[in-house]
Amino acid sequence: MSSLKFLTRDVKIPLRRLFAVMLLFSNTLAAFYIFHYYLLDLMFKQIGADSFYFFVARMLFLSLAVSSGIIGSLIVERVDQRKFLWSWLFFGLLVTVSLVFFVGLEFALFSCAMLGVSMGLGFPTCQAFLTESTTVEERGRVAGIAIFVAFAAVVLSFVLADSFNMGLSSLIWAIILLKATSFLALKIDPCRREKGPTLPWLSVVVSKGFLSFALPWLIFHLANGILVFGSLSSEFANVEALGSTVELFGTILTVVVAGFAADFFGRKQPLLVGLIMLGISYIFFGLVATPESYFIYLIVEGVAWGLIAVTYMQVILGDLSAASGSKEKFFVLGGIMIPLLTFQIFSLVQDWSKLTVPASTLSRFLSIAILLSVVPVFRASETLPESKMRERKLKQHVEKVRKLVEESRKGE
Repeated sequence: MSSLKFLTRDVKIPLRRLFAVMLLFSNTLAAFYIFHYYLLDLMFKQIGADSFYFFVARMLFLSLAVSSGIIGSLIVERVDQRKFLWSWLFFGLLVTVSLVFFVGLEFALFSCAMLGVSMGLGFPTCQAFLTESTTVEERGRVAGIAIFVAFAAVVLSFVLADSFNMGLSSLIWAIILLKATSFLALKIDPCRREKGPTLPWLSVVVSKGFLSFALPWLIFHLANGILVFGSLSSEFANVEALGSTVELFGTILTVVVAGFAADFFGRKQPLLVGLIMLGISYIFFGLVATPESYFIYLIVEGVAWGLIAVTYMQVILGDLSAASGSKEKFFVLGGIMIPLLTFQIFSLVQDWSKLTVPASTLSRFLSIAILLSVVPVFRASETLPESKMRERKLKQHVEKVRKLVEESRKGE
């Protein structure tokens, strides 16, 4: 076990605070993923609604998640954070519980809008809370574990739903459970807000390092958006659900590794590896001819997504915002607006135009675009201070010397 001590070296976050972070951050991320990627589709299939209404509901959900994130980042700067979190969690729980008792197309559309508000309003505050709860030396590991817990909760929800053949109702109750247990965070930790300079939106955008890292993150999501136009053979429709599971597992197995790598080797290395792997995955996308090659593409993409999402969405944005009293604005602009708005725009265009492009054609363009996105990352300044990396290397060297001395004494 002593050989694994390096995994927890420099970890200073108290256990109670760590649990509070998991209950707020991980539960909210898991609830978002369950609703957006699975429960929303089941809701509209159950009421037999036209695909047009499903599309409208998803746009309402995402649009209000973004706009409420902006509003929430402004509110929390002016009110007590603990009271804000209580109100936000109660509202989210109330909206989710209503799904159990009400049905119908009109209610489904309204509930999607309200769920968008309930997800977006407080999630940037959860991200800021994780940042405030961690030192720069441990931020990657805590973020990786928090995201791992979120996706593990998603997988557990699906496994239980399939095991008991409950479908929609079980997923609703899973989200209710996640929302309800989040209140425990406020019982075990004060969840107070750190003070710092309050920045206007433009100051966030032009702050040091923000654009250098936001550009490849934007290219990453533009590529994912363009991917909706890609057409594969109809034979892959039968394995699409399994493919999503395979991709999710690729991400789950990577997020913890990404967090550890961000702490020990710097933030740029895992981000660069993730971008390069994404470029490789798009090459595979153009070569997909069998279910096996399709799964290889999804695994590589899932691994790349895990590396990029952890490193940028939480760790780098956390580093850039650490000294600010407007951390939520960094997370809204970089972590919420870019992915959700690009997804909406490309979904709207694809749904309106019905345009499809052969996978082999898209593959070349996307691979080049992603690989070019590594240029601004190379030029960007490392957000993990060089002094911290030198200090860790020195500690590791001293530890090795100490062990050698102890072994030599034992040999005598």
